[in-house]
Amino acid sequence: MLFLSNREDYTAEELFKIKQLRQLVEKCNELQVGTDETFLTKFLHYTRWDTFKAYQAIHAYYDFKLKHPTWMSQHPVEYYTKVFYATHSRFIMPQTDKNGRVLVIFKTVDAFQQFPDYLQHLIEMDDLIFESLLMLPRVQQNGITVICDLQGTTRNFLRQFSPSFMKIVNEKNGILPFSQRIVHIIQRGFLMHVTSSLFLPFMNKEFKERIFTHDSRHLSKLRDMVGFDSLPAEYGGPASNVLDTNLLLNHLSQSAEYLEKMQHYKKLET
Repeated sequence: MLFLSNREDYTAEELFKIKQLRQLVEKCNELQVGTDETFLTKFLHYTRWDTFKAYQAIHAYYDFKLKHPTWMSQHPVEYYTKVFYATHSRFIMPQTDKNGRVLVIFKTVDAFQQFPDYLQHLIEMDDLIFESLLMLPRVQQNGITVICDLQGTTRNFLRQFSPSFMKIVNEKNGILPFSQRIVHIIQRGFLMHVTSSLFLPFMNKEFKERIFTHDSRHLSKLRDMVGFDSLPAEYGGPASNVLDTNLLLNHLSQSAEYLEKMQHYKKLET
C-alpha cells in the first residue's frame, strides 16, 4: 500500500552513513533537530547518500526556516481541517504514477473571502503535505509527481504573486529534500500564459526542466507521462480514480504527532 511507512532495509554502508550524519548533527550546537532515521534518510536520499552534502542540506533547510519562519507549518493538522474540506484543493492518489512516484494534486480554489489568511493557510498546508510525504521510504527513494491544476486561478490569486513572493517560492523549492520532483501544470483560458509567466522566471534551470505545461483541453501528454491507471478520472484516468480529501487527511492524521514535533526543529541564530 502507498502510505505504509515500513522501515527500510539499509546496507551496511548506508547504516554507517546514517550513523555518521547523526554524529555530525548531534555535535552541531546550532541545530536543534531530531536524529531519527526517518529524518536523516530524507536528506541522505536527497544527496544520493553523500553524508557531508546531506549535512549541508539540513543546514540549508533550517537556514531557510530561520529566515522565513512563516513559510513552514506552525499548527497541528486539525487546525487546517476546515480549510481542506471547504476548498477540496489538495489530494494524494492511492497509487503511484507509472514511474513509482507518489502523485499529488494541487488545485487553485479561490477561498479568500471565506478565509482572510487563506494564502498563509495554503503555504502551511503544503508544508505539512510535503513533510508528511518525506516520511515515506517510497518518496525518499523515488520522489513525487505534482499536478498543479491552475484552472481555478483568479485575479485574487494573481494579486498575491508578487516578485518577492515568487522569489521565496523558488528559494523554498531549492531546500525541499525530494530526490526528484516532476511538476505538471494544467491551465486554460485567458490566464493560461499569465500564470506561467509569473512562476517560471523565478525557477532555477534544473527545476524548470522538470516542469511541463498542459492545455486542459489536450491532456494526452499528461496521460502518457503519468500513466493512465494513475491519473484522476477528471484528467482522463479511470472512472474509479476519484479525488478524495479524506485520503490525504487520514495520511496527515496518522503522522500528526511527528509533524507537530518537527515544527519545533530549528537552527539557532549565530
